[in-house]
Amino acid sequence: MSEQETAVDPALLSLTDGRVASGTSLAAVLASSSGSGPLRVGGSGDAGDGSTPDVDTVFRIASCTKSFTAARALQLRDAGMLDLDRPVAEMLPRPPRFLIPGAEATPPTPRLLLTMSAGLPTDDAWADRLESLPRTEFDALLSRGIRFTRAPGVEYEYANLGWAILGRALEQLDGRPLQDQIEQDLLDPLGLTGVRFAPPAGRLLATGYARHNGSWEEQEVTAPGAFSAIGGLFASCADLLAWARWLASAFADGPSDPDPVLAAASRREMQQLHRAIPGGGSTVARGYGYGLIVEHSTAQGHVVSHSGGYPGFSAHMRWSTEHAVAVCGFENAGYSAVHEIVRPAFDAALEQAIATTRTGAATEPWAETRAAVARISELVSDHGNMTLWDRASRDLFDGCIDLDVSVSERRSRLSRVVAEVGAPLIHGPASFPTPARASWRAFGSSGAFDISLQLTPTEPPLIQRWDVAMITADVAHA
Repeated sequence: MSEQETAVDPALLSLTDGRVASGTSLAAVLASSSGSGPLRVGGSGDAGDGSTPDVDTVFRIASCTKSFTAARALQLRDAGMLDLDRPVAEMLPRPPRFLIPGAEATPPTPRLLLTMSAGLPTDDAWADRLESLPRTEFDALLSRGIRFTRAPGVEYEYANLGWAILGRALEQLDGRPLQDQIEQDLLDPLGLTGVRFAPPAGRLLATGYARHNGSWEEQEVTAPGAFSAIGGLFASCADLLAWARWLASAFADGPSDPDPVLAAASRREMQQLHRAIPGGGSTVARGYGYGLIVEHSTAQGHVVSHSGGYPGFSAHMRWSTEHAVAVCGFENAGYSAVHEIVRPAFDAALEQAIATTRTGAATEPWAETRAAVARISELVSDHGNMTLWDRASRDLFDGCIDLDVSVSERRSRLSRVVAEVGAPLIHGPASFPTPARASWRAFGSSGAFDISLQLTPTEPPLIQRWDVAMITADVAHA
């Protein structure tokens, strides 16, 4: 059970409600951690037993497991048992048959496997169904032959098989199953005793579903095996947020006592951009660390994340290494892309954290300015509701609003912007340059836009101008 105080967050609840209402998933939960305050939570739907999921409900975390596997690899490296640049074929119990194209190719190493750059092809549909494969069968599979699509060390490509190979090498080096290594040497010392490779006893496990022919079908819970390194862990939002905070604590300023589990330097190493991820058209620097995705932007700084998709489950965790902000989310529907609601929740929480650290004296807005921010936020989020527009025209907008841009044109512009960033929206905190002006940011699933308004000097003041403006990809964190 979470030892940290929790509080229901209406914005998070709106996001999870939307996912369940749209039929994306039967249940969804979001949790946000900011500093020493309570965990902010939103949970909706049926976790499988009729209950609504909360921060302690256990889900499969799927590929979020990879960061735990990476941490174990660095523990062995730091102990002098693992050479990250030694050919991994030399660490396996049976000689593998790696079919690598090209002459004089670099052999795959643990470092290349950790950074998704060993030259193996993407394999989600195949690998996600192989968790329980016995180790002897996995060894035989490697001996029969594994095809590579390119020479190792050349380019990023997400490949689960590489992590299963890495996990098998760690077992050979240590002598214990990887599950035991991670649970005994990593999770237990951190107090994460609820994170396990089998459903934790005494805790609610969400039932995983997949949609087939329009109906939800329960998915089998697979047992640990040769592919557990890629995605086999079970955890709750409270667990993953604790994991994220521990990883992020490696970036804390000032002296600290040595960490007996994994040195801060090694945790920082995990969260560096080791291999660029091409494509996307974004000006954000984005790449793969060790079991983690790393992004840099001028607006958000250093952000670390990973998604997980498994039969019956979707997971995403995301945190800032510079601000005490972390958000995670789960859904009990296979590959439902819960990152679509984690991302705007994180963006809004980070915007709030950054706003509180900005220098300069704060301006106290008029009460009417604060009220206008709330009214416009509601109007933007529900821009198809003509009742809200009619009410705003009567008691919120000055007559000059229509003279500059007609209501119909304004609604049309707003619809295009919201469609581009993706609904549902979550609104960040407003700043007030003067008592009569306000600006804030709205975050969608794939982008963000700025909103600003200005009130008249009359009594009572009314909105004389309000605008929305798309922002660039690096700022939007798209």
